[in-house]
Amino acid sequence: MYYLRLAVLWILGLLPVSVVLAQVPVVTLSEAFDEPQDGWDKLLQLRNGNTVYLHFSKRAGLRSTVYNLQRKQVATDSIVTAIWNPADLESTEIDGIYEIGGQPVIFLQQIIRDIPVLIRLVLDSQTGRLLREDKLGELPSIQHRSVVVQDNLATHDCFVEKDARSDYYAVAFFSGAEIQRNDSIRDRIQVLHFSPEHKLVNKGRYYLADTSYSYFSYVHMSVQDHEKVYITTVGFNDKKKTGVPASKVLFSMLSPDSASFTHRGLDYTAGYSGVSGYMQAVPMKSEVRLLLFAPSEKTDGNNGIMMNTLMTSSGKLRKHHPLYFPELSKNVQWNLKYKDDYKGAPQRLLLNVDGSCTLLLETLTRFKQGNTQINKYHTNMGDIGIALLDTAGREDMTMAVSKLQSITGVCEAFSLHRRAKSEWAFRNKIAALNTNTYLSYDYVATPDANFVLFNDYLQYLDGGGQEKTRKPLKYAADANFVCYRFYGGKMERLFIFGQPEVKKGFYCMMGAAAYDESTHVYATIMLSRTEKEKVARIAWIKF
Repeated sequence: MYYLRLAVLWILGLLPVSVVLAQVPVVTLSEAFDEPQDGWDKLLQLRNGNTVYLHFSKRAGLRSTVYNLQRKQVATDSIVTAIWNPADLESTEIDGIYEIGGQPVIFLQQIIRDIPVLIRLVLDSQTGRLLREDKLGELPSIQHRSVVVQDNLATHDCFVEKDARSDYYAVAFFSGAEIQRNDSIRDRIQVLHFSPEHKLVNKGRYYLADTSYSYFSYVHMSVQDHEKVYITTVGFNDKKKTGVPASKVLFSMLSPDSASFTHRGLDYTAGYSGVSGYMQAVPMKSEVRLLLFAPSEKTDGNNGIMMNTLMTSSGKLRKHHPLYFPELSKNVQWNLKYKDDYKGAPQRLLLNVDGSCTLLLETLTRFKQGNTQINKYHTNMGDIGIALLDTAGREDMTMAVSKLQSITGVCEAFSLHRRAKSEWAFRNKIAALNTNTYLSYDYVATPDANFVLFNDYLQYLDGGGQEKTRKPLKYAADANFVCYRFYGGKMERLFIFGQPEVKKGFYCMMGAAAYDESTHVYATIMLSRTEKEKVARIAWIKF
């Protein structure tokens, strides 16, 4: 195992269209446009070479702009909808944006008269115009009594997940209200499985025939082509049952020939609470890999991160083991001057076809500050840890980078996965507090090198592990975009838009970014600031 010492490389000069230097990323910029203000922004790189820029705002609703393979704007349109009300952005959350069947597809959830309604918008890949708008379903009213037992909350929400290797996808409707005498437990949770043509492949009910658990906390859902839909939950009850653990993680799957899910309980998780996770099928091995994070199970010898391997045929648990990161801990102790082990939370799992993976981690520290209920809770998003793991979960390589950012609100584990699939909800009416899209980090892997991207204060980049002595990034306009390159046993810092200065800088919307793994192109919205102006451009970065 080797650890990477820091070298610094400044990329000087910024050409109008592209920057070309040996062994460094190549940047292509769009024409400048005004800095986006309220709302949210997202890019989607399509297989036909086009890039679609989506801007959601209270003032203009949803606006789409299409750029061709030559990075020229070729179309723009204001989306007019009949079901979704864009003026009520505060009641809207985005549950996913994907390319499905060659078209951009947006899944929106909006609360209409206290009823959560899930809506699907399909746009044209050439013009950005709306092709179809569909109501996929709704949940019972949000005006109900929530069920919470030992940090397990009965989920009342809609979820969308697409297969990582095909355009099949699934939609789940979880009703978490307190069960009434006349309620049917078979209808409280339903899942719809769709084809790339948006045709319903299967509809499944989610319930336990033995009624051992009545309430379920959603963990994750995964789709395997037209064959299976997998769901992981934590099952629990509001009253004790003899011979039944207070809670347990359940792995469930829906087959094409079935109208209901089959279930397997993970017995070792009896009593677990506050669980989050991610899972994905490994067809080459007929397995599903399920990564669980249970902070309540942390001890001196356990970081609460557990990898599970299950059989796709039966759902049986083949093996499970905690993930340890001794090499990553040595890395942060050597390079970032830590005295203790690295204790970051899992943010995203990148699974390879053979079952090896890359785990992205980030230190998260929550605190309270201020008196208002809305803006009382905050999260410091600290140093980056990345572990490349073999099929047995052992570290092949580790990377550690120092940073410190602060957001208003609570940042949960696996937030980078949710951001990658474009989950978003309008949170703050104060624009200055809507900084989440600029924070955390991104990771890009190529055959020759690995890259870590984020915004931060330049003067604190070489510290690490010293939260009390450094100032966290709170306002994006004060930041600069930084790229670290790992290759050949070295770690280099790149300023790929040019060297920042006191009165000139560049920062990016990390939440708007889209990475095309087939071309190694990372697209994001870059903002450049000088004394006189601040403008935005789309940046396509070829790694």
